[in-house]
Amino acid sequence: MSALASLATSALLGTARHPPEWPAPEGPVGDLLGRIPRDAVEKALLQTAGVLGTCQLAGLLPAQVGSAPAPSESSPQDVRMDLLAAILADGPERLQVEAFQAIASAGKHLPHRLLPKALECGRRSIALRPSLLAVLGSRGAWLAVQNEAWSYAAGAVNMDTVSDEVWQLGSLDQRRLYLTTLRATDAAKARELCRAAMSTEGAKERTAFIECLGTGLTLEDQDLLESTLADKSKEARQVAARLLSTLPDSRFAQRMSARAALCLKSEKKLLRGTVSTLEAPAAYDATWKPDLIEEAKPKGLSMGERAWWLFQIVRQVPLRWWETQTGMTPGECLAWAQKSDWKDVLLQGWAEAQAVQRRVEWAEAFLSTTLPPNGPLTFFDLLETLPPAMREPHFLKLLTDNNSNVVAFSTVIDRFIKGLPLGAPMLSPAVAAKVIKILKQRIQSGEARYDWQLRASLVELACLMPSAAFNDFASGWDLTKEEAQPFAEAVARVGLVLDQRRQLAS
Repeated sequence: MSALASLATSALLGTARHPPEWPAPEGPVGDLLGRIPRDAVEKALLQTAGVLGTCQLAGLLPAQVGSAPAPSESSPQDVRMDLLAAILADGPERLQVEAFQAIASAGKHLPHRLLPKALECGRRSIALRPSLLAVLGSRGAWLAVQNEAWSYAAGAVNMDTVSDEVWQLGSLDQRRLYLTTLRATDAAKARELCRAAMSTEGAKERTAFIECLGTGLTLEDQDLLESTLADKSKEARQVAARLLSTLPDSRFAQRMSARAALCLKSEKKLLRGTVSTLEAPAAYDATWKPDLIEEAKPKGLSMGERAWWLFQIVRQVPLRWWETQTGMTPGECLAWAQKSDWKDVLLQGWAEAQAVQRRVEWAEAFLSTTLPPNGPLTFFDLLETLPPAMREPHFLKLLTDNNSNVVAFSTVIDRFIKGLPLGAPMLSPAVAAKVIKILKQRIQSGEARYDWQLRASLVELACLMPSAAFNDFASGWDLTKEEAQPFAEAVARVGLVLDQRRQLAS
C-alpha cells in the first residue's frame, strides 16, 4: 500500500482507530515532511497528504529505467484523433465501447497519443476493458507495463506467480477476486484452495470463498458444497444450499425434488384431464434438518407451520422439475398456483427459486403476473434475466403504463440501461420511435419537470438508439415552456452524442 493510500485509510477510519504511518522518504521530500509538526495529528495528516499528493501530480519516476523500446505496430492506427479524444474525455461508457468496437472492426488500433487516456478509462471501468484491450495495439500493451495502475492491460496474469502473494497475504476482496479469476482457468485448483480454506478460515471468509464456486459451477463441486451444508456458519450453509439448488442433477436437488413429489398428487379427471394438487407435509421429518429445512418458523412470519415446511422445500427444488412433473409451462404453473390452497407458499417459493436459478421462461411468466410482495424478485431482476432483445416489450410497457409517477421515468430508463451489457444491440426502430414519443410528451408537457436525473438518462439512452431514430431523437423538441427548459442542455448533449455515433459509423 502506498504512503498516500495508507494516510487515506487513517483519515477514513479515524486517527484514533488507525494511527497514521508517517512516511519518511529520503531527499528533499523527506526533509519537507519532517518539518510538519505532529502535535495535532489530524492537521499533520492532511498536510502530509497534501505534500504527497502534489508530488504525485507533479510526476512519477519510472520504476524501470532503460526499459525495452515499444515494439512496432502490425496494424494501422485510427486517424480520427479529435473524435476519439472527445469520446474518451466526455463520452458515456456505451459510446466508448461503440468507438472501440468500430476501431476493432476496421482492423485498426487507437492513436498512440490517446493511449494514456484510454488506459485510464479502463482503469476506472472494468466493463470497458474487453473492448479496449482489442484496440490497444502493441504499443498500448507495452505502455501498460510501464505503469502499475494499468497492469490490467499488460497481458494475461500468471495465476501461479501471484498465488502465494494474493491468496495467502491479500485482503478478503483480493483473495475472492483471485479465486473467481482462477475458477475461469483452473476450476479444480480453485476448488481445492477453497476446500483447504474451509478448515482454517473464519466464517466470513468461508462464506465468501464458497460463493466464488458460483463461477463455472458444475457437478464436480457438489462434494465440497455438500460438506459445507454442515458448516458452523449459517451463511456458508445457505450459500452452499443455494448453489446446489441450481444444479438439477445434484444430490441435494434430487432430495428436495423427492420431498416435493410426496406433496404433489396427479389425478385423471373425466372431463378435465390430469389434475395436479398440492398438499403441505403433515409433520416435520427429522431427516430434513441436514438439508437446512428448519422445523420452527421464524418469529413474525405470517404463514403457518406446515406452510413454512412446504415453502422451504419449494424454494430449493429446480424449477424445471415442476414443468416435468405437472406437464405445464411456467405460465400455466403460476396460473395453477393461483387456484391452490397453498398459493402464497408456491408463489413465494418459486420467486426465491427464480432469483437463484434465473430461468428465462420463468422470468417471462413472472413478468406477466403480480409478484409476491416483499419478495426477492423485482421487475428489473426479471428483465435482466431475459436476453436483451426480449426485454424491449416489457420496457416499453412499463414506460407506457407509468402514468401514476410511482416510479420516476429516469429510474425506469436507468435500470433498463444498466441491466444491459455494454455491447448490447440497439433498440429496434419501432420501439425506439415509441420511446422517443413518450419522452417528448412527458418532458414538453412539464410532467418531468422535477425528474432531474432524466436529463442524464436521455444522454445514456442516445447510445442505444438505432440510426433510423437519430433525427427523431435529436430534433423536434419544443423546449419553449419554462418547465421544459431545464432539458435544453441534455437535448443538446443528445445531439452531440448522436453526431459522434454518425461519425463512428462513417
